[in-house]
Amino acid sequence: MKIGLLAAVAAILLFGGMAYGQAYQIGPGDVLEIRFWQDRTLDQVVKVRQDGMISLDIAGEIEAAGLTTQELERRIIRQISRFNSAISQTVVRVVEYNHLRVFVSGQVRTPGKYAFEKMPDLWTIINEAGGATDMGDLSRVMIIRGGSDAGKVEVVNVSALVTSGKRNELPEVRPGDSIEIPATPAGLPARTLTDQMAQRNIFYVMGEILRPGPLSMESNIDLLDAIALAGGPTQYADLKNVTVISKDGTSAQVIQYNLKRYQSSGAPGRYFLKPEDTIVLNRRSRGFLGIDSVTGWLGVLGGIGSVVLIAYQLELFGLGSESGQ
Repeated sequence: MKIGLLAAVAAILLFGGMAYGQAYQIGPGDVLEIRFWQDRTLDQVVKVRQDGMISLDIAGEIEAAGLTTQELERRIIRQISRFNSAISQTVVRVVEYNHLRVFVSGQVRTPGKYAFEKMPDLWTIINEAGGATDMGDLSRVMIIRGGSDAGKVEVVNVSALVTSGKRNELPEVRPGDSIEIPATPAGLPARTLTDQMAQRNIFYVMGEILRPGPLSMESNIDLLDAIALAGGPTQYADLKNVTVISKDGTSAQVIQYNLKRYQSSGAPGRYFLKPEDTIVLNRRSRGFLGIDSVTGWLGVLGGIGSVVLIAYQLELFGLGSESGQ
């Protein structure tokens, strides 16, 4: 009996400690409701200041940031009992979670500030904001870091990770981060995740490419990566006019990319491939008389020079024959 009782006590301490360790920690911006059932005139609703402090009648200034509600209750009673020994109990409740907050903007149905009791993953936050609009490009979602990493930008192909069942690989979202969903490059409606799941996990490269044909789709592969995987462009490829045909249900989007400009300036932004995209490397103009290279022109000039030399030699041969008659 004693062993069973000890085991039960140990279990309570163990699991109670685990639950306690996972309890929400109050932070700046949170709004707290504080009640004193022994004296309801002391009840207050306060907001935790940026310095982590709250101000209570009679008790004065109390540090709240970093504490659980239970820890703050004990701290309040300890301080208020110095002035009113009749107060021995209080209840603290978080009525607004503003510490764990993020900002969602861009092509999302309900942009704005979102606060959570526990920070969810990126996909959950996007859905909390109503999901992406028809123009939202989930292959280029930007996380603009706050806090100590303020200003750093991370681009995430959310659609690829979610459709491939790798949601656990989404990067962690931290308090103070901003999430921005850009518009699709062509300004046309984006495919839904359901459409993407139904498509084959391949893409195609055609035209002036060394190894044309279908290739297996990889996670977070962009246009330059795809061209490299297909062996690279031929010498006749027009890198100023690369075509991407992206399927969109029963229709398709056609996007033109100037890779020469991208290589020199980084604009426009990276294009991440989607399943069954087709890349077409067009052939550039062959130039005057179909000659589009220095080597070609050297060959032509060499041929012309040979003809002139032969004609000159024939002319000398003819003159010599006349003088010998």
